[in-house]
Amino acid sequence: MGSVPLETDSLPSKPTGISIAIIGGGIGGLILAIGLLKYPHIDVQVYEAAPSFGEIGAGVAIGPNAQRALALIGNGANEAFLRHASPNAWASHANNFAEYRVGKGEHEGDIITPQRNTTGMQSVHRAHWLDELIKLIPGQRAHFNKRLVSIKDDSMNEGKVTVAFKDGTTIETDGVIGADGVHSTVRLYLLGEDHPAAKPQFTGSVAYRGLVPMEVAIERLGAELAQNSIMLLGPGKATISYPIDFGKTLNIAIMDYEYPKWEHDKWIVPCEHSELVRLFDGWGAAMQGLVELVDRPGLSKWSLWDLAAAPYYSKECVTMMGDAAHATTPFQGQGASQAIEDALVLETLLARTKKADQLPNVFAAYDQVRRPRTQRVVLTSREAGELYGLKQEGVGDDLKKLKKKIDTRMHWIWDRDMVAQNDAAIKLLEESL
Repeated sequence: MGSVPLETDSLPSKPTGISIAIIGGGIGGLILAIGLLKYPHIDVQVYEAAPSFGEIGAGVAIGPNAQRALALIGNGANEAFLRHASPNAWASHANNFAEYRVGKGEHEGDIITPQRNTTGMQSVHRAHWLDELIKLIPGQRAHFNKRLVSIKDDSMNEGKVTVAFKDGTTIETDGVIGADGVHSTVRLYLLGEDHPAAKPQFTGSVAYRGLVPMEVAIERLGAELAQNSIMLLGPGKATISYPIDFGKTLNIAIMDYEYPKWEHDKWIVPCEHSELVRLFDGWGAAMQGLVELVDRPGLSKWSLWDLAAAPYYSKECVTMMGDAAHATTPFQGQGASQAIEDALVLETLLARTKKADQLPNVFAAYDQVRRPRTQRVVLTSREAGELYGLKQEGVGDDLKKLKKKIDTRMHWIWDRDMVAQNDAAIKLLEESL
């Protein structure tokens, strides 16, 4: 169900200064808008294609890197997250992002390793968190039924960027930030429709998702498996399950990494439970329990897509962020987290920019700092699928090698110094002016 922000007169409807149009009202776009609302010289407006703000999916993990970014953005965004964050229930799992176990074979049930970080698994229910973020956006800043049709950038001729929407309306703005998701129209404008990295690509993986009342999950799996983040690994497949909604619900995602071709027009399709039963025939008791639990009305199969590396994220006064820039598979739990990092760097740079003719410098600095890191996240997420499906060359199903890889592979993501990343972007901006 979608939501719209409340009307408010707390901010002038047309502030003076630099005008920024954010195309897309998902988590990343809204968090950036909330951050920019702190600055009187920035007129930020959000344009959403749908009749209201909304998110698909249920549980979303927010890594410690993004939690630090949210704290720096502030302005209510971090508080909204903290009000809905759900950790593992057991103290012994407090710092576990997930406990990895063998799902099939002679070592079925064996613990490979608990993958730990400073905050453990912190997840939120997407729709509930989005509702909290929407409350922070003044009503006059949000515009709905605004499906982007075209962009014309005249900024190099001392003009503005003209944005046209399907409803026949147009706007003029100093800068455009595309937060319009994996199907991004802004990306098509930036790269050109014929560019090989312009459109998403099927990754050969699908996910079967389900939400189960926690009391039902505990009865079937036992308390430890139901109330904490657990990953079961096996040949070509894996599953992750973790509590959301303050521990009232178990979020289950069952992955098949060996799905060669997606032949449906839609990216999400209904599926028969018998398909899962067949896929996981011969797996252990825990996996059988998860398969049984997702046998509920509305079971669906989600195709998983990502984006090839773009040669740039920005051109003059137009840039892109989040899934529009670097859509990734969910195997590292970093999709939303990287969008939040994007928002922090963009906010940090725009806060220091007083003139519209500096926006190309701002967006170039953002590109230089964020593009290498986010594109590496996309690549290593694909590698994670190979690892968790026991298909990675040189590792396979060797439990000692799996442990070594799992214990160390996420630190470069989770431990990134957010202040240092901001400082690097600021230095690049200052050097360019």
